[in-house]
Amino acid sequence: MTLKTYYNPVEVLFGINSLLNISEIVQKYTKSIKNAKILIVTDKNLLNILGISEKILELLEKDGFIVEIFEKEGYFSSIKIIDNGANLVRNKNYNLIIGIGGGSAMDTAKCMAILGNNPGSINLYLKEGKTLENYGIPLIEVPTTSGTGSEVTRWATVWDLGEKQKKYSLSDLKMYAKGAIIDPTLVKSLPKKMSVITGLDAFSQAIEAYWSKNHNKISDIYALQAIPIIFSNLQEIFKDPSNIDIRKNLAFGSLLSGLAFSNTKTTAVHSVSYPITLHFNVPHGLACALTLSQFLLFNSEKTENNIDEAPDRLRKISDAIGADSPDNAAQMITNLMTTLNLPTKLHEVGIDKKGIELIIAEGFTPDRVKHNPRKLTEDKLRKILHTLL
Repeated sequence: MTLKTYYNPVEVLFGINSLLNISEIVQKYTKSIKNAKILIVTDKNLLNILGISEKILELLEKDGFIVEIFEKEGYFSSIKIIDNGANLVRNKNYNLIIGIGGGSAMDTAKCMAILGNNPGSINLYLKEGKTLENYGIPLIEVPTTSGTGSEVTRWATVWDLGEKQKKYSLSDLKMYAKGAIIDPTLVKSLPKKMSVITGLDAFSQAIEAYWSKNHNKISDIYALQAIPIIFSNLQEIFKDPSNIDIRKNLAFGSLLSGLAFSNTKTTAVHSVSYPITLHFNVPHGLACALTLSQFLLFNSEKTENNIDEAPDRLRKISDAIGADSPDNAAQMITNLMTTLNLPTKLHEVGIDKKGIELIIAEGFTPDRVKHNPRKLTEDKLRKILHTLL
């Protein structure tokens, strides 16, 4: 039997108003540097929207830090934005980077931090196989959604938005952040729809972490805790988005989900989601949720190509959301999406039979689908997607 290890070095500070401790954490990783230069990487206008811009600057500048802000535009963590940011980091010699935002902003910060101490365009590492030789500039991640888990993972999603539009993933143990601050108050003003969509991303990640071939005993604990917390609180946040206790629960569930899949990677659900997002403008969490129930049914079938434990693991996932079978669990997930006023069919987001072929061409990625507990082929994927038309 091959023993599987669990590794995650990120120091996590979790709790209401935990952002107020940001200067203390920054000091820990810049303690030998007088007047350390800090770069905050965030989405355009996000700090002002959250009402925390002046507070963060005040907290950091009162302790002598020199703070500058890099605001990214648009939804994607694109090659162009990352390369521009990396050049800025190299030219200005920042001592620490803070990523504040959703997954896109945190992934951009992650890439800028690692490229700060490694030469060249990110394309060298994405497309040409160049190795990241050096650890990056120290990084602190601060999520403003309860969804992506990027604050505790070692990879970043990067989008090529040129002629050959494509999603890439940059992954290396050197890319883990030094720390993560998860403050539920930062999520309290997130619109209801975005709250549930990002929550569905975390829900999908937790489920995929548990059924992934790469799972281990520790990732299992995180995943099985995350699944019921997220499932129940998604329904509650839709009813009462201003409830800080529900926000705290979702933030905690998202953290657990991130800690789970930080060691397992995701599987076919996420692989298929990326072209749905790229070509049909479907938010990432919703793109995952659209196929989740059908993959749950597909993976629960016992076949000669299934890993031996897969059906049992699917039953445990079902138990975690209060279902008596995978069939019932799949229906409960579909019902949840209906309750949340979200589409459950591909045609509702503009995907037809031709669109399915595009999704298969770009979403059937061997490196990702190999983690799925049941062997997936292009024909089987086509059948799954046609079921969802």
